[in-house]
Amino acid sequence: MVYYTFKRSGKNRYLVLRWKKRINGVPTIVKEISVGTAENLAKMLEDSMENIMLKSYSAGSALASLYMDKALGLRDIVNNAMGHKGNGMSPGDYLLLFIMNRLSEPCSKNSIGKWMKRNYASIIFPEASSQDFWNIMDRFADKNIKNIMDRVRDRIMEMGYNTGDIFFDASNMYTFMEENSIAKKGHNKKHRYDLNQVSYYIASTYDYIPLYGEAYPGNIHDSRTFENIVKNIPEDSTLIFDRGYNSKDNIDMISNRRYIGALKQSDNHSIMEINVKEDSYIELIRNVYGKDHRIILYHSKSLETRKKNKFMKHLAKVMVKAKKIIDSGDSDSMEKARIYLESEHLNETILLPSLEIDGERMEYRISMMGKNAIFTNIIDKDAESIVELYKKRARVEHCFRTINAKGIAFPLNHWTPQKIKVHMFFSLMAYLFLALIYNEIHRNSKTASLISTIDYLKDININYAIKGKIVTTKIECKSDIAVLIKDTMEFEKLAKY
Repeated sequence: MVYYTFKRSGKNRYLVLRWKKRINGVPTIVKEISVGTAENLAKMLEDSMENIMLKSYSAGSALASLYMDKALGLRDIVNNAMGHKGNGMSPGDYLLLFIMNRLSEPCSKNSIGKWMKRNYASIIFPEASSQDFWNIMDRFADKNIKNIMDRVRDRIMEMGYNTGDIFFDASNMYTFMEENSIAKKGHNKKHRYDLNQVSYYIASTYDYIPLYGEAYPGNIHDSRTFENIVKNIPEDSTLIFDRGYNSKDNIDMISNRRYIGALKQSDNHSIMEINVKEDSYIELIRNVYGKDHRIILYHSKSLETRKKNKFMKHLAKVMVKAKKIIDSGDSDSMEKARIYLESEHLNETILLPSLEIDGERMEYRISMMGKNAIFTNIIDKDAESIVELYKKRARVEHCFRTINAKGIAFPLNHWTPQKIKVHMFFSLMAYLFLALIYNEIHRNSKTASLISTIDYLKDININYAIKGKIVTTKIECKSDIAVLIKDTMEFEKLAKY
């Protein structure tokens, strides 16, 4: 161990550094250096700080992106697909720079330069500019994006990630741009019905990794994108999907594949009204969507509780607003209240003009809340396994929540359909890198979540002390998970000194 002490020489005290270790069990001083008087120490410290320039960069997202690029080979895939030749920054470089930004402090392309001044990305890509970013985006055509997505999907499979079960769903994002071939009015998730929106889907593995994804016009119903989704998923994967994709044509399309879906309650009253004991299930064979299917009708008390609590809160809000409409005194207030209740699907539960609750209808609605009916063509799995697998569909929903929570794709600061498609493609690649980084960490620690991974990346800085030609570098980690990330992804080797 190292410690300091003082020695006296006459009237003066001298600071001394000593190294001590045990020799044959006895603490022994093995080294001693005299620092000198307090005046000498002060002079040493003052001299050592002269002409030293200190710099610090946020580095977690940049170094983690470099590490994952070495594993995935995204830059090479992009440059090959784009036919890039020559010097300077390549399309793959700019995509990687976009990823670094989205996993750090998402900003517009025009603000990239400002962000880079405080991020390690500026050391990796010193030649980057906002204008070049725009120019590079113009080079990505639909065929290039498709080619890259195909190669990335194949590479993910080569890396050994489990693609046996694929969960897919769709979401959307509003945009302030005027209507065009991709920005359209639709049922917006954020209830911004006054704005146009862009829709996109993600086909995810169990590990949150997006095997495929694409943007499409905001007014196209999810079920109409089914064919395009399915053809991009490996044929031996089990398809797990939301009710929005249910249709006879879609089920016919996948009749030779393994799939799991859920029935719409409103379209299958005869099945949903069958009694099922609390937290149990029954199995049936029924013809749905033109084919005989294995039906697993199950009840979940926890599902019932969640749905009931959510419904009662919603019911209370609707009652207040409906009363406000009626009390407005408008000549057509009752008609407005009726239209409002229909829009909230409560016109049969809340009776007008009294605003009383129909007890029988209410009891029926609550009796349906804990039930779910799954349909499948899989016969070699037990019912419990199929139910649990369908419940895991929430994992693709978590992909969307992460993208929204961390601003990976939003806002859409673009004004042409082509640039919006490229932006959504870039954003999907950024989310892919986040999922890959999360999985890399998760092998060694279960503490980090998909969403918190970005926060832990922000805990990592690179600090430089520069004196003349001598540069001293230190990677600083502000949390234990940050240290784990640094060591797991070999940041010391990746960093340029």
